[in-house]
Amino acid sequence: MKKRLVLLVMAAFMLLIFGSMAEATVANKQILVNYNNVKIVTNGKAVSLTAAQEPFLLNGVTYVPLRVAGQALNSVVNWDSATKTVYITGNGTSASNSQLLAQLAEKNQEIAKLKAQVASLEAKLDDDNDYNGDDDEDYDLDDIEENLMDDYGDLEDVYIDQFTLKGNSDFLKVEVDVDLDDYKDEWKELSERDIEDWLEEVVEYIQDELDDDTVVDGVIYSTDEEKLVEFYKKGKKQLDVDVINDYKGENASEVEDSLLGDRYAIDDLKFSIGDIEYDEDDEIVIVNFEAEVDDFGELWDDLSRSTIEDAVADIGEDIANEFEDEDVPVEAVRMFFYDEDDDRLGGYRYNVN
Repeated sequence: MKKRLVLLVMAAFMLLIFGSMAEATVANKQILVNYNNVKIVTNGKAVSLTAAQEPFLLNGVTYVPLRVAGQALNSVVNWDSATKTVYITGNGTSASNSQLLAQLAEKNQEIAKLKAQVASLEAKLDDDNDYNGDDDEDYDLDDIEENLMDDYGDLEDVYIDQFTLKGNSDFLKVEVDVDLDDYKDEWKELSERDIEDWLEEVVEYIQDELDDDTVVDGVIYSTDEEKLVEFYKKGKKQLDVDVINDYKGENASEVEDSLLGDRYAIDDLKFSIGDIEYDEDDEIVIVNFEAEVDDFGELWDDLSRSTIEDAVADIGEDIANEFEDEDVPVEAVRMFFYDEDDDRLGGYRYNVN
């Protein structure tokens, strides 16, 4: 510990100790103080001090320069020499300021989210306004809907429940509702070509009524709001059609599971279904038969061609009927026969029609 004798103005110390007193006696006095390397730490952070600002001890009391203490506590300290007055303007503690800043940041985030929600709602409102059309247009969407029902209310044997149009001559949303409660079987029988041809006529009529450059964006729904078909035509460009659900082969996997392992015979040669798969796109059933006896290949060679073909036709018909009984359409059944060594003996095709 080092000691130094210094002459200090007591008035300065009295400002630190007796800040609440209205008056103080002005005098000079020689005192002995101790400098003991005192440090100041605020909120875990050390305060930087110069040599002239170093705190000291006097009669067991630690004295700190008022300006240093005030700034460490985030307050402003000013000295008025004319009136011999110290002014302290408090801004709260650093901890309080940090808390306020955190709250401010949180509020700013909430404001940003609200702005984003407002922008999203405004964009949606703009889209809805686009779909509502303009009052000044020289057409009536209700009339077009009625005419569509009159002229295109049937898609082959499928009844159209409703046409709904939203938009204007620039962009038009089209929704077509199909009653599959009563026409599900008829919908299954439709080909993609049937659907595409019908939509070509519908969209052509709409553009004739509105404008050749009208963008048509449409969907065919079932009555339970299941999406069946999407279609899109930009002005004079080609119509795009995507059939999402034509209900073809929806029960195929159940039939496959039921037939797997079933046993058949050609003459006295017995075999079973080792693998079976339904091709929904081509409506073809592919079946692999496995031999159940040894020397199957030699016995197979002894069979006549007519014997094999007659038996294959009966087997193919039986398999096709199993699928069609579950409303799975079948155009053909392809059958492949293998011996006990998995060598193919022959492949045959049974055409349902």
